Amino acid sequence: MSSVLPASAGARAGTVTLSAIAGIGVYVPPAAVASAPQLTGTAVLGVSDRVQGRQGESTPSLAAEAARRAMRSAGARSDEIDLVVVSTTSPDVLWPSTACLVQTELGLPMVGSFDLYAAEAGVLMALGVADQYVRSGSRGALVIGAETDKQLVEPAGQPRAHGRAASAVLLRPAGDGGLLSCVLGGAGASDGASRDRALLHGLSAAVDQALLAAGVPLAAIDLVIAEQTAPEVMRVWARSRQLPPDRLLLDPERYQGAFAAAPFVALHDAVAEGRLRPGRLALLLSCGQGPAWGVACLRWGNLAVAA
Repeated sequence: MSSVLPASAGARAGTVTLSAIAGIGVYVPPAAVASAPQLTGTAVLGVSDRVQGRQGESTPSLAAEAARRAMRSAGARSDEIDLVVVSTTSPDVLWPSTACLVQTELGLPMVGSFDLYAAEAGVLMALGVADQYVRSGSRGALVIGAETDKQLVEPAGQPRAHGRAASAVLLRPAGDGGLLSCVLGGAGASDGASRDRALLHGLSAAVDQALLAAGVPLAAIDLVIAEQTAPEVMRVWARSRQLPPDRLLLDPERYQGAFAAAPFVALHDAVAEGRLRPGRLALLLSCGQGPAWGVACLRWGNLAVAA
């Protein structure tokens, strides 16, 4: 089952303000920078040291730097942020949340700050939540995807090669461009074959719903930014829609290690490399374990991104 977030129809009718990506930031630390040590015992009780560079790179420190860059990109002050949502599959600790640590590090007011876990689909789930917050009157919301190469929990028999990366977008009421629709979905499936079938079916239906809510056909989409951790599912979906390869951004060797950070990293690069220009339409696809999925349709504004 997929859910079309309810403000979409009203936004098209002019009764609801669209949200838009006003700033975007990416942070991938140099290989020479050490990772922070795993926290155990009484060490988890400290907050102020959790995101300090001298401790090495941690999930909160990566997330905070990406958020800084997104705020700088948007020219936003800390008092203009009303919400922080972080998606990660590799938190340092379960509490405080990574989002609360980021809020503290950035010196933000005591705004709503929480983590959202939905595996690889988490950052588009977070985008959907933040979108509704802005449409409801918020001045700005940070959405962050961040991963480190040390996980709190490593499932037995399921090794996952995490990279170290973080990406963030700052949503504001739209001036130009805008998030036209966002569709989220999920299902329970126990084995690999049934998960893949449910994922492909659910994602395909969500794309149709997102396009319908946005009022545009797939042929009008200039770029589809695919889920980088599920290349085979993405290729099957693209073939089923006869999507030309030049309109699909799928580069798992470059992006899949970024997990929750990957969608916004790929979006950043698409803009920086000229694949997505002002006024053009993009479709972001995300899916992961559960299975769960998210689809966002947006029109890119005049935000410039440096390579």
